[in-house]
Formats: sequence, structure tokens, C-alpha cells
Amino acid sequence: MKLNNQTSVSPQSKPLWHGVILVAGGAVGAGMFALPLVSAGAWFSWATLSLTVVALFTYLAAKLLVEVNIKYEIGSSFNTLVRNTLGDTWAGINNISIAFIMFILMYAYITAGAGILGTSLAPILTEGTVLPRPLLSFVFASAVALFVWLDTSMVSRISTLLMVGMVVTFATANFGLLESINVAALMSLDTGNIKYLWSALPVFVTAFACASLVPSLSKHYNKQSKKINLSIFLGLTLALLVYFIWLVTTLGNIPRASFIDVAGNGSGLNALVATLQSGSDSSFIRSSLTWFSHFAVITSFLSVSLGLAHFLVDRFKLTSSTMGRAKSVGLAFILPLIASAFAPYGFVSAIAYAGVFVAFSFFIVPALMYRKMALSDPTFSSRLWGPVLSFGVIIIALKLSSILNWLPNYP
Repeated sequence: MKLNNQTSVSPQSKPLWHGVILVAGGAVGAGMFALPLVSAGAWFSWATLSLTVVALFTYLAAKLLVEVNIKYEIGSSFNTLVRNTLGDTWAGINNISIAFIMFILMYAYITAGAGILGTSLAPILTEGTVLPRPLLSFVFASAVALFVWLDTSMVSRISTLLMVGMVVTFATANFGLLESINVAALMSLDTGNIKYLWSALPVFVTAFACASLVPSLSKHYNKQSKKINLSIFLGLTLALLVYFIWLVTTLGNIPRASFIDVAGNGSGLNALVATLQSGSDSSFIRSSLTWFSHFAVITSFLSVSLGLAHFLVDRFKLTSSTMGRAKSVGLAFILPLIASAFAPYGFVSAIAYAGVFVAFSFFIVPALMYRKMALSDPTFSSRLWGPVLSFGVIIIALKLSSILNWLPNYP
């Protein structure tokens, strides 16, 4: 794909809100259920400050990628940008990293979905009957895999309906819980809690991952960099606002000490939702929370699984035939499904591990691409690539330190 320094003018100006919703929708999903669990140690003030910093660095990294992207022909993929800028080796490593991100998130959503399915089936089962977690994972994953195999347009229509349901239930559940918030406890600030923040940062990074959308935004807005950057900034701001409201609701209703029990219950989405529900007398609010968790997990799962299936089709040159789609879906689901059978309660851990690969592909790689372009193109004059590169390295170092138990965790 050749460099293209000519930026054409679109005959029809695309609305800004298209990109804003695309970015915010790509960031906000089931992963937000991990935020209260990893924020409980540092607590509200430190967590929201850190989320703001992460959102800012995410924007700066995306901005660097936008500048690289507009130098190439419209339609150039992320893989094309890396391959033409840094070479085949970096492109191969980056493709593996992106595949890992999607596989890890698939595993996270399968484990969360298994818990949801178990809770949903409990009322119709004989008292005392507990279905094996691997069986629940298999049933949930198989149902989603069927839709992904059938038709992309069907997934799109289902996802749209689920997103509408997610927005409505999120608004009703959070609005209903606002009146019971313990403001004094929420706003308490203990400088000693900041030590728990470092292990949470890889999860925060995953919550804003959107750099992969830059080529799509570049094509949508016909390489109008100002509009692309503004849509990313506003989309990330909207996602940050959603996370802020979510942390106000969760940390404001669940005492800090109670997160010890939540974490001890498998660090799962179900435990968090159940704890929130126990603090409300309204059946409507409890129902809204349940449906919100269902919509969030299934929407995110459909989106990631479809993206992974398409990635595998391109990587292994599979056809779009019935058998070709079956192969891509099988490859996409089999590894996460096996992992969920051996580690059925790894929802939060998986989100954190995804942060390592997000830091590499969406921070380090864009910074290196920008630096490489700057060596031969004087218009690439920004020094932001240095701080963005350093931030990505820090996130990876923090996760590795957490794995080695060099960082304190709460509880």
C-alpha cells in the first residue's frame, strides 16, 4: 500500500456523532464490571484520577496513529500501517498481540457468560442442583458461536438491539441507586491507598482500548484528521463519563470492606451484581442490574468474537463459504473455551492480562511508527511519541510486577 499525501475532500460531510458513538461503544462494555473490583483498593478519588490520565494517554496514542494513518491510502488496515512503517517482523508480532487481546477477552466473556447462564437457570432447576461451570461455558459460547457463524448482518442487528437495552438498563439501574450513595465514604481519600493503584492500571488501559478503530474512522471521515481526532476525544470523554457514573454507583453503594467478599466469590461479574442488588429494596432496580449485566456481556462477546473470526479468516485465507465460516468460528472459540474450563473464574485477571497487549499494540507500536515516520518526514514534529512509548512500557512493567507479586493487591 503506497503512501498517499493527498487528502481528498468528502462530497458529503459525515456527522461527528458517528465517530463518537463508534469510539465510546468500542470502549464501554462488559469490561467495566472489572473497574469497581480493581478500584476498591485505591478507592474512588485515586481511581477516577487514574482513569482520566489513562484516557488522556489513550487519546495521545490514537492521535499519533491518526497522523501515520492519513499518510496512507484510504482503507489501509492497522496491519498495513505497521508492515509498511516498521516492517514484516513488527507487523507479525503486532498481529499476534492483537490476536491475544481478542482471545483473552473471549475467555473473559465466556467465564462471565457462564456465571450469568447459571444464575438464570437456577430458578428452574431442582433445589441444590448446580450445573458444572465447564458445561455452562460450553452452552453459552456455543449459542454465541452459532450467531457469529450464521451471518455478520444478523450479529450487527442483534448487537444494536442489545446496545439499546444496555443503555436503557444502565441508565435506570444507576439512576435508581444514586439516592442510596454514601457520599462521605465515597469521597474519603487515604494517601496510603495509592499503593493499590498500580496493579489496577492494566485494567484501566483495557477499558479505553480503541486505537484499532483509527483506520475505520480515517476511511469514514475521508482522512479529515481534525474530525477524526475530535471524534476520538469526545468518544473517550463519553466513555470516561460512563465509567465515572459507574464507579459512583458501585463504590458509593458497596462498602470498601465488602469487596473482600466480592473478590473471594471468584472475582466475578455475578458477585458484584448480586452485592449491588442486595443493597436495593426495589425489584425494578435489581432487575435492571441483572439485564444490564446480560446485555453488556453478550454485546461485548458478540463484537469481539466477530472481530476475531474475521481476523482469522484474513490470517489463514479462509473462504466465506459455510465451511470456511465454520472453521474461523471454531478457531475463534476453541482456545477460550478450553481455558474457561480450566480457569472458570478469571474474568478480572483476563482483563488485566489483555492490558499488557493493549499497551504494546495501541501505545508502543503507534509511538514507534510515528518516530520512524519522523525520521524522513519533517511534518512529523510532535514529541508526544516519547511519553506515549514510556506509558506503554510502564503498563507492561506494572503487570509483570503484579504477576511476580511485587505489587500489593486489595484485598
